[in-house]
Amino acid sequence: MGYLRECVGIESRYRRNRKAWASHLEESRTLMLEAAGQCTARDTVLIFGAGLLHDIPLADLLGMFRRVILADLLFMTPARRAARREERIELVTLDVTASLTSLAEGNTTLTQPTAYLDDPSISLVISASILSQLSVVPNLYLEKRFRQSEAESEQLGQALVRAHLAYLGAFECPVALVADEAHIIRDRSGAETATVSALHDVPLPAGGRSWDWDICPLGEIDRDHSVMHRVRGYSDFSAI
Repeated sequence: MGYLRECVGIESRYRRNRKAWASHLEESRTLMLEAAGQCTARDTVLIFGAGLLHDIPLADLLGMFRRVILADLLFMTPARRAARREERIELVTLDVTASLTSLAEGNTTLTQPTAYLDDPSISLVISASILSQLSVVPNLYLEKRFRQSEAESEQLGQALVRAHLAYLGAFECPVALVADEAHIIRDRSGAETATVSALHDVPLPAGGRSWDWDICPLGEIDRDHSVMHRVRGYSDFSAI
């Protein structure tokens, strides 16, 4: 469907813009550690979207929990290397939407995910900057393969966002969420020219805190525009 290409593209963009991304990655790691520090149980932390590891304070979490499960569709070399070095790290290939098999066949009826909901060892769940990404590859694939319309893509995007939020809300343990909320486009002078919802206009709950991610500085896309992501993070999403 294009996930490997997307994963390689994100890794390449990180390498080109490491300095611009630094503050966002630090904010994400800090929030995750705040969430971990609030946990009374310290058995297993389950992290969705951990394939690249750049925003995950892995060493600190290993010092706080018995086990760390990294769950994603694909894992790049750093995650595989970490799992080889430390037996308490488990890599789990997981479709967090529980729907990609049917989506690949053009069926947009979603299945509500249930993975790990019945696992009493899970002490903390972290959704790491994947909420806005859930619809990107499926929509591109469906538009190309099945001629899905723009309106249908928007509808599917909303459904995937709502399903993931409902999934997180179904866990009985604490949950931390880091998610892109808006894409902000600026011109060379820094003036904002457009703001687009990153979540297909599905609102996030009040609370948490927000920061900006300089994901595409000038020159990354073109010489005249930059893209900033407005990020919202919740260290205790389950309490909202």
